[in-house]
Amino acid sequence: HLKVALAASVAVLIIWKPTIVVLFPGLIYTSDLGSVFLHDGCVGASALTIYIFCAMEVLIAALLLKVYVVPAMFRSTGNHWDSFDGLKQRKLIGNVVKIIVRASCGVQIACLVGPYICLEKGLFADFNMKQAYARFVQERTVTTCEEAGMILSDAVAMRAWIFARDSLMSVMVWELAFIPDLPTDAWLHHVFVIFATTFAVDPQFMAGPGGKATAVIDNIAFSLVLGACLAACVEACVLMYQLNVGSPEVQARWMLGSIGVQSLLVLGLFLGFPILMLGIHWDNFKSGIGYGIIALLVFLGGVEVHMVTVKWAIVKKAREKARRLRDGTAASADLVA
Repeated sequence: HLKVALAASVAVLIIWKPTIVVLFPGLIYTSDLGSVFLHDGCVGASALTIYIFCAMEVLIAALLLKVYVVPAMFRSTGNHWDSFDGLKQRKLIGNVVKIIVRASCGVQIACLVGPYICLEKGLFADFNMKQAYARFVQERTVTTCEEAGMILSDAVAMRAWIFARDSLMSVMVWELAFIPDLPTDAWLHHVFVIFATTFAVDPQFMAGPGGKATAVIDNIAFSLVLGACLAACVEACVLMYQLNVGSPEVQARWMLGSIGVQSLLVLGLFLGFPILMLGIHWDNFKSGIGYGIIALLVFLGGVEVHMVTVKWAIVKKAREKARRLRDGTAASADLVA
């Protein structure tokens, strides 16, 4: 038990490392805003370096959870971990890893980045990385975070935005590599989030729209990333479904909870808020970009609806199993009587 507790603590600490270093500026990343640049997100390291760090953190933590923690978690609830096939074991490990990563990112996004959302101006409207990169390319001028008028709390929020989205992309890439047998809808969902987040926030790729559109696109990206973070609740319900293998009625309730939370996220953050942003700022978009965003949102909505449909079939199957168990118990009681 000590080994399991130690492995769990180390894994959680590794995954939460980006959140910890963001909350304590100067611990790893500099508090001297005159030495870091706005187009790099005030981090002082390249985007590739940050992503590699996030990916390695996920890989190491996932290994600890796979070897020590998740099997012990299921055995402690009376489930026979070794009786699960390899695919199911990998899916359960993936659920636990994603819950921890999403929770860590959710703290950064909700607490640090959220206050910088503005419906009119967009995300980080006064400190826009894409516009800073465009000036760097077109005018050959660089802007330090200090010159942009940022204070330390602004830089902390921008770093949190970068770390959170890189951590989310890292865990999704890891899961696709760890479980190549994932259903098609899960593959499509992960690939969409990875590419949409990358293209939406990459300063070089999205420097083109210019003006207010760049900050508004970040608003849409924020909504998608926040939804991905809050999906930790969806994953937690699915995990509880798996932990209650012997109680189909309880399983049905947990899967219904997963459907409810997922539906709210789809309606509110994956579709509702992005469509609101497009409606308010449509004149700021070039028509191709606007219609492209709509097409991507429709695609994501379709994938999410299909996932909910699959879960509803699971609920019906669990309820039917619970009904058969109740009928069998009643019949046995009648025989005894």
